[in-house]
Amino acid sequence: MKPKLLSIVLCSALLAACASGPAYRAAPTADSYGYRDTQLTADRYRVSFSGDYGTARETVENFALFRAANVAVEHGATRFRIVSRDTSPVTSNYGGGPSTSIGYGWGYPAWGTSIGYSTGGSSRTRYETVLEIQLGAEVPEQGAEVYDANELKRNLSAAVAAGEQR
Repeated sequence: MKPKLLSIVLCSALLAACASGPAYRAAPTADSYGYRDTQLTADRYRVSFSGDYGTARETVENFALFRAANVAVEHGATRFRIVSRDTSPVTSNYGGGPSTSIGYGWGYPAWGTSIGYSTGGSSRTRYETVLEIQLGAEVPEQGAEVYDANELKRNLSAAVAAGEQR
């Protein structure tokens, strides 16, 4: 292959990998994106999903629900109830911030002063959803915030598969 063609193919592959969408995966560290779950009591779990920058809020919420369904199935439950849910934006600011400056100068034939203000910088937002779920015999068969774990997995599996890390 010619070097130029090889370069084009490699660049295209790298761009395709970057554009593959959000990843459904376990979070490798506490401050990275992905899912986490913690058993709180014999029948309650905290399940969370942190999206990367650019991942839509709805996607983050769906991934958290999908993980909750997986936790239920892994523990032999066919359904679960969401006891609490919270989706929060996490915003990072970078590239400076507000600043002011005052200056003066002189030169032939005049002198002057100036005052300036800059807002500079920019920000990025990502989302995190935290669910507390209940499993076990105390969960009613139907009701508010009660989900059939297998049905939820079936309904969301295509969306999650499209975002899974390869």
